[in-house]
Parts: sequence; structure tokens; C-alpha cells
Amino acid sequence: MHLRLKSIQEVRLFTLTITVLVMFGTVLLHRLILPAELVQVMRVPGVIMAAMLASPTAYFVGLKLLDVHMLTARLEHVVDYDMLTGVNTRTSFYKKIEGQLTAPLAVIVADIDYFKNINDKYGHQSGDLALKQFTSSLVRNCREDDIVARFGGEEFVILLQNAGLKEGVAAANRLCQRIREKPLELKGKQVQITASFGVTQLEDIADVDGAINQADLAVYRAKQSGRDRVCAFDPKLDIAPTPVVAAAQANTYPRPISASSNG
Repeated sequence: MHLRLKSIQEVRLFTLTITVLVMFGTVLLHRLILPAELVQVMRVPGVIMAAMLASPTAYFVGLKLLDVHMLTARLEHVVDYDMLTGVNTRTSFYKKIEGQLTAPLAVIVADIDYFKNINDKYGHQSGDLALKQFTSSLVRNCREDDIVARFGGEEFVILLQNAGLKEGVAAANRLCQRIREKPLELKGKQVQITASFGVTQLEDIADVDGAINQADLAVYRAKQSGRDRVCAFDPKLDIAPTPVVAAAQANTYPRPISASSNG
């Protein structure tokens, strides 16, 4: 059994428990090894001495156990939550979908438009700011039981519970609009950040990777169609792009807010 102390109150309780156990153990030990006439004489001094030794030792051990718990909690948080944006990591996403989910399910893949060029033109700090604002818009406009995860770079996956394809498309359109309506202040310029969304329906949680791939293909079609839009997966239209075409997908800098939102 792994003992974890999660607060200073639990450390104090641990210290008290250990001290009391040591005191009782001392009395029992005296009865076992000392002559009867010495038991009465040694009872009080022995108990006091045992308490004086046990209390600080137990408290020190308790503090170390608390430190271990805090470190473990921080490490678990790093594994489960993206350090920059605060949303679920890919690892945490797969952990959460192992639980009980409410069908039907919709999967949304979101990808920020021209994100590489934001970094190139305005710097990586501006890119981080764009990621934070984008993520904040996603979280604020999703339900509490929806799962929002950053899968890498500027790509995010959202799992909507109790939502079919129609509801998923409606949610993605709402998110697309919210992001479009909130420009960034980058080096004194109002820069409009947009994103492209792909949506598909998930029938069986065991096929979540296949659904994510379908939504990702729909994102690619949204990019090819002008960006800043939502596309639902269509097996007749969405096929995997060739590496050359995929590499040339985004080569234009993000435009100021006065420019057209599509592109």
C-alpha cells in the first residue's frame, strides 16, 4: 500500500497516529521485557521519552511524504495538461475516453490558420499568445463535459458527448465565429486569427483514431477551400493529400483585421 499525505493536516494526523502507536508499543514492550516492579517505575518516563523521539521523526517523515505527493501531483499535471494552454494533452485525452461516455459522439479537429507564419512574422511569444487565446475561446464555448485536447502544435481535438454530426457542425461553426471575432494585438497591429475545423461522428469509442483521422481530412478540405470555415467529413471528398500538396498548404502571412476573413 502506497501512503500519500496530501495536506499539512494529514501530516499532523500521521504524526499523532505514529506517536500514539509508539507510546503504546513502548508500554507493551516494557511489560514484556522488564520485571513487574520496574514497569510501574518506567511507564511514565518511558512513554514521555518515546513521544519525544517519535513526534519529530514522524513529522519529518510526514513532510517528506507530503513533498512526494506534491511532486507526483505536479508530474501528473504535466503529463495530463498542456503547460502552455492548460487543456488536456493527447495522453490525457485517451485516458478520459476510457471512461463512460454518452453516445452519440462528435469529433472536431481544429487547426489555426497560418500559424507558422505568425511565429515567423511576429515571433514565438506572439505564437504562444495566439495559442492561449485560441484555446481559451475553445474552452469557453464548449460544455463542461466536452473534452478539449491539444494534440500538438496548433492542432486541437474536441470530443462532444451526446452530440451527433449535426450538433458537432453547429458547435464547430460557433467556435469558428468566436475565434474570428476576437483579433490579437501583435506588435501594435490588430491581427485576425482564424481556424479551420473538421467534424465527424463517432459511433464506437474504439474507433476514435479513425474518427480523428476523418476529421483531420475534413480540416484539410477546409484549408483548401479558403480556411476560416467548417467542413463535415465526406468520404467522397476527403482523401489523404500527397506530401507535396500538404507541405504547400499554408504559405501566406496572417492578414490584418481589415482584410477578408477567408484565406
